[in-house]
Amino acid sequence: MNKILSEQKFPTYKIIGNNYAADHNNKIHSDEVAAQFGFRGGLVPGVGVYAYLTHLVAEYFGVNWVERGTMAAKFLKPIYHGEEVTVKGNLASDDVMKLELFDASGMLCAVSEASRLENFPILNPPDYPNHDLPKPAERLPASLTNLPVGKILGSLHWELNLAEIKAKFLKDVCATLPIFFGDRAVCHPAFYLAQANEILMANVKLGPWIHTGSTVQHYSLPESGERLSMRGKVAEAFERRGHEIVALDLGIFGEDERPIAHIRHSAIVRLN
Repeated sequence: MNKILSEQKFPTYKIIGNNYAADHNNKIHSDEVAAQFGFRGGLVPGVGVYAYLTHLVAEYFGVNWVERGTMAAKFLKPIYHGEEVTVKGNLASDDVMKLELFDASGMLCAVSEASRLENFPILNPPDYPNHDLPKPAERLPASLTNLPVGKILGSLHWELNLAEIKAKFLKDVCATLPIFFGDRAVCHPAFYLAQANEILMANVKLGPWIHTGSTVQHYSLPESGERLSMRGKVAEAFERRGHEIVALDLGIFGEDERPIAHIRHSAIVRLN
């Protein structure tokens, strides 16, 4: 057990929020566009908030969690650039940690639950067929009509480069997060959610949109240089308070169709 957790019933982790996506195509991360929707600044990406939540989990459970753990996170309120956020962990049992993330004013902004339980449902590759992505100019506008339940998404394929993830992705998202366990380098779990955002953006044309939460189950560790694919479909599509919301059911597979992770990824794709 890690020392910082063994000595405290409610371990904490503090970090300064970083809106690394201020110049991203998703203009909800820009101050001007976010203000049009009632926010006081560009939103720190949900991928970053998820990364903040994983810190205590990785510290406590170690590489076993990154390989065979779970985490479900909901983003309740926005985090803004430059403000200090605090993550508090509550050890519900030896295998379960519940977490809360607060902004500088003490407002609860995100919640999550992580575990290293291994009784996962089977992630069956044939249930996640490969499908061609639309050409960028042929993407339809994001809407409930164009993202109906059951729609098969175009697939992503890439070669995992852990050195590049460390040098670019983690530097922007949160440079202090652990990605090395002893001499072993592993893919940071937040990177999977960045790819989940990519598959959504590659399938439809989005205006300002908001990542609202994700549940991730890890099945195995991918190796640097391994060819990976992300495939999936629309699991839910509904309207709430005028916003159009979808949840994606995604699988990440390595070479020889080895399951890497299962992701339930939710987003407001059209803001009211």
